[in-house]
Amino acid sequence: MNTKNNILQTIHHLRTSGQFVLYTNKPKVTSAELNDLGDFLEQEYENEILNYPFEAPKFNREAAIWGAKMIYFAAQFLAHRLEEPKDLNKYFEDFKGELSPSSCLSADVSLRFLPYIIKELETIDFDDWLIKILAKHLQKFQYSAIGHELELEINEEILVKLFQDNCFKTLYTDRVIAKKDISLTEHKIIHENVAIHLGEHSNHFWSAFVSEV
Repeated sequence: MNTKNNILQTIHHLRTSGQFVLYTNKPKVTSAELNDLGDFLEQEYENEILNYPFEAPKFNREAAIWGAKMIYFAAQFLAHRLEEPKDLNKYFEDFKGELSPSSCLSADVSLRFLPYIIKELETIDFDDWLIKILAKHLQKFQYSAIGHELELEINEEILVKLFQDNCFKTLYTDRVIAKKDISLTEHKIIHENVAIHLGEHSNHFWSAFVSEV
């Protein structure tokens, strides 16, 4: 691994240890660094899908790199406030690709760690402007926010479309159950799938879900 590639080192350490380590206080990346990062994320994705149910969606390189950049820049601005809010758009751009099972799962390779940064920011200052920016992006990539007690506006029409992919539907439902995110089961499509997955074992695995029915 290129030890001079700061974003790759940070994401590699995060993926292998679950800890954030920043190797520079300058939130800048080059196209060459992102290309190497994309190769790493693709290998991580290929390793993860070995345990996925059904046929896994293909790796979406654009979404994976976008998710990693979101994490990296969020960590940078958590630790170092060198830029004023007016300069942040170049770091926290909207994802320009299509929202699909492929983009959701590929971005999640890194994006699943973003809620932890949001929680840390809330501990420091609940009104931090960065929280609003990051939460806005998680509203679109909600799979990565499951189980973190964040206020998510569920669009069931979008979920119906995403759930046409059996792999994504199963992973989404399994994560809701694993995280016991009872608030999400208030939505019909999520509730129905959780009920199907739990079956007659609902009371044993998630008594709160049973009491909600």
